Amino acid sequence: MKIKVIQNNTVFFSIIVIYWIFLGIMLFIYGYKDSFLIINGLNLPALDYPMFLLTHLGDALILTSVLALFLSQKNPALVLYIIIIALITGLTGQLLKNFVFEDCHRPLKVFEGMNVVHTVAGYKMYHNSFPSGHSIVAAVAITAAVSVLKLNSFQKVIAALSLIVISYTRTYIGVHFPGDVLAGTIIGVAGALLFLNLLYIPLQNWTIGLNVAKRKKLFYFLISLAIVSIITGIYLIFDFVN
Repeated sequence: MKIKVIQNNTVFFSIIVIYWIFLGIMLFIYGYKDSFLIINGLNLPALDYPMFLLTHLGDALILTSVLALFLSQKNPALVLYIIIIALITGLTGQLLKNFVFEDCHRPLKVFEGMNVVHTVAGYKMYHNSFPSGHSIVAAVAITAAVSVLKLNSFQKVIAALSLIVISYTRTYIGVHFPGDVLAGTIIGVAGALLFLNLLYIPLQNWTIGLNVAKRKKLFYFLISLAIVSIITGIYLIFDFVN
């Protein structure tokens, strides 16, 4: 059995593709640097801290754990799948950042001394910009969830907008160029779809075959892992900012 993703989620993918087209047009017309200045320049003081909080939903420890809290009992296979592909695509992103595009610096480094980058809450980064890791995690986790769960059209719209907002915050808070975000979301969506039938279905068959006791142990393990990960993620965020 194969999961038919695109056919069942036209609304979700249509919104994501429109977002990609928008970023592509911005890059084509204004270039890599100026497109950042335009988008990053559209900021309001009232939005700064909400954007700061939302951006951390793209943190692997936070987003995968939040999804685990809601899905571990209903669909532990999906939780395991999200964890695995978040690790795979996240590692891919880190390899690209540190070895292939290690000379691609973040906006604060590129525009150093010009005082044109809007940042939030002392959250400042300078190196390893391409691609956006948070955008990868947000895209891979949300796409995987949408691909498997039975959602109505409104829920799919909310999921698509959540992916867009989380990735957009990376430019808003001044740590990524739109091109970094575009690449990150493409990698995340592609990763979620590429491994869906290869990994999720075997995981689903395995969890369905577990007896009640083993299924309960798996549930408690995933919940415990999620709680520890959330606490660790929050600690690392505040430690980084401070």
